[in-house]
This record gives sequence, C-alpha cells and structure tokens, in this order.
Amino acid sequence: MTTRQEWIRYLGLGGLVLICLGLLGLAAWQLVQLERQMRIDATENMIWVFGQAQIEAMNLALALSDEMPPQQIQTRFDVLLSRLTLLEEGPQRRFLENAGISETLAGWRSGLLALDPMQGADPAALRAHVTALVAALRGKASLVMSYEWQIQAERLDRLGRLHRLALVSVLGAALAGLGLAAILIDRERRLMRGRLDRLRAEKLAGDLERERETSENNRRFADLIAHQLRTPLAVIDSAMHRLTRRGGPVSPELVSEKVAVSREAVARLVKLTDTALMMSRLERDAVLPHLSAHDLRDLVTSVIDDLVVTAQDRDPSRIRQQAQAAPMVALCDPALTGEILSNLFCNALLYSPLDCRVDVEVSQSPTHIVCRVEDRGRGMSAEEIARAFDRFYRGSGHETLPGSGLGLTLARHLARMQGGEVSLMPRAGGGLAAALYLPREVSA
Repeated sequence: MTTRQEWIRYLGLGGLVLICLGLLGLAAWQLVQLERQMRIDATENMIWVFGQAQIEAMNLALALSDEMPPQQIQTRFDVLLSRLTLLEEGPQRRFLENAGISETLAGWRSGLLALDPMQGADPAALRAHVTALVAALRGKASLVMSYEWQIQAERLDRLGRLHRLALVSVLGAALAGLGLAAILIDRERRLMRGRLDRLRAEKLAGDLERERETSENNRRFADLIAHQLRTPLAVIDSAMHRLTRRGGPVSPELVSEKVAVSREAVARLVKLTDTALMMSRLERDAVLPHLSAHDLRDLVTSVIDDLVVTAQDRDPSRIRQQAQAAPMVALCDPALTGEILSNLFCNALLYSPLDCRVDVEVSQSPTHIVCRVEDRGRGMSAEEIARAFDRFYRGSGHETLPGSGLGLTLARHLARMQGGEVSLMPRAGGGLAAALYLPREVSA
C-alpha cells in the first residue's frame, strides 16, 4: 500500500512538472508568434507604395505640363514605371487582389510602356495617359487605406489574443510551479519528520542498549563483588578462627602469620573497593586530572614501595626497575598515574610465576614518556589482547585468580584523561608487555 501511494505521488509530481514545462513552452511559442506578428514588412505597406505611385504620376504630369527637358521627363517616367511594376508584380499584387482593385489598375503599366518617351511617343498622349492614371490612383487610394486599416485591426486582434494566451500560459506555469513547490516542501517536511523519527528511534535504541549494558554491568559487578569479597572474608574468618580455637597461648609467630594473611585480604578488599569507587566517579565525570610536571621514575619507585607494604603474597621485590640517570619528566596527575602503575604492576605480579621477575623501564620518545612493564607469564593471544580493556573481561585460565576485571579498563581511561595511552603487546621470549604513555613536559 505504501509503495502504491508513493508511485501515485511520483506520478502526480511528474505530471505537474510536465504541465509546468508544457505551459512554459506554450508561452514561449506564443511570444515568438507575437514577435513575428509585430514585425511590419515594408513590402506589404500598401499606403506607402500606393502613395509613392500616385506622387510619381503627379510628378510626371507636372514635368510634361511644364515641358521640362527630355532627360528629366524620362527620369520621372522610369520612376513611375518602377512603382507600377511593384504594384502589379510585387507582393502588393496579392494585397490588391484581396482588396478587389487589381483589375481596375490592370493595363496602366502596359499602356505607359507603349508611350515611352525614349521611343518617340507623343507627349500629349503620354500626358493624357498619366493624368488619367493620377485620377485612377486618387480614386483607389481611399480603398487601399481602408483595406489596410482593416488588416491592421485584424492583426492587432490576433496580437491581443496571442498576448492574452501567453499571459495565461505564464500564469498557469506559475501556478503549476507553486503547486510543485508546495508538494516538494511537503515532501521535504515529511522526509525531515521521518529523519527526526529515525533519529529518535536510534537514540531510544541506543539508550535502551546502554541501559541493558549498564544493567548487565551492574549484574556482573554484583556477581564479581560477591565472589571477590567472599574469598578475602573467608581468609580473614579462617585466620581469626585459627587464633581463637586454640586452647593454649598463641605463639607470636602464628599471630604474625595470621595478621599478615588478614592484612593481605583486607588490602585486596580495599583495592577492590577503591577500584569500584573510581569507576563510579569516572562514569559520573567526577574525576578531573590536575596535570603538572613529575619525574615518572619517582612515581614508579613510590608505587613499588607501597606495594611492598600491602602485597606481601605477590612479592613486590620481584619488580626490577632499570636505573637511569636522565630525568623522565611527564605532564601528569601523580595520583591518577599512581593508580595506573599500581594496576599494571599488580597484574604483572599476579599473572607471572613466583620465581620470575618483572622488569620496569622508563624511557622517552620525542613526544611521550613511556613506562614499560614486562612479565614472564603465559601471555595473551591477539584476541585476548583486543578484549583486554573491556570491562569485566578476564583472560582464559585467570578465572580463579583474584581480580575484578576492571584494572586495565580503569588504567586506559585514566591515561587518556591525561592525554596518554595504555597498550598491551606480547613480550619477545614469552609473557606480556604493558606500556603507559604520558605526554612529555614541554619545558623538560
């Protein structure tokens, strides 16, 4: 049904276009005809031709009466003869036939030729013939004028009709053009309304998709929190239970051991809580970086020292920072950069064997300060690296290890807020290399 209605609209639109073009063509043709009708052909102006013939006849009669020299008489004779020839043989002959006076004037030219002065004709006979010709021309002049005025009146009537028809055609084309413009405006309005409806639908679909994604993230986060909280709480509960169920005094060594275990579990809880709070603040755009110049080597050393205090089971002493003399000054926020480095170091310690070291190197490029963290774990495939920064994503075989799946997501987000980037790549010889890029301090 919709297709049929569209075809009807297209046909109507095409019909209006054809009508508009046809009326414009008709108007153009009528204007051409109008221009042709307005032309006055000198050969058809009978008043002028007839008058000239009458004047030349009178001039010849006067020349004969005044007995002018034969040369002047011959000149007047030739001019009169040319005028009569024009009346009898030129386009004026048709006019005289239509006016009904061609028979009356017939024979005057042949009679005049018989009285040619060059042939020695009698001047008196020539004068009598010319006088009679003047009288005949004078008698028919009014008829010629009346008939030509009648023709001019009919021509003016035709011109008026052509003018009105051309005007009507132009007005019709204008009306058809207005109708066409109205249809096009209506179609454009419909198209715009359709575009707006499509944009609204796409926005609603996007909002719905984001709502589904948010709901799914919340569900996954709730499951993750429940799982990640259960393990450290179980560790703390087990440690407290071991300390309280013994009947005798508890040795300092046991207390120290259980305290270390509990502190590690609490540190994991605090880390998980801090990560969740940071992600929540980022989603609400509540985190603003305060950029200033800092030596990235000092920030790396500070983060490693903090890990030594809070992550005993991961042995932060395995982190080997390469010594460098030149300062590596980056334009960054020290708190946010520390969060990024902490996530990268913890991942490297968590996913590499306990007897393998983690190498940290700070270098510089023409535009960035780069911190490269290399572990010697099992590494990640290209597909896993492509998804590593997705929220809650964890590589295969890592499901049993502690972690929220938010660390790399948070690290990349914080790096980009500072004009930097975080990337992953396979390490030559096995393992994974993570790189933090921060912009160099301009004055450095």
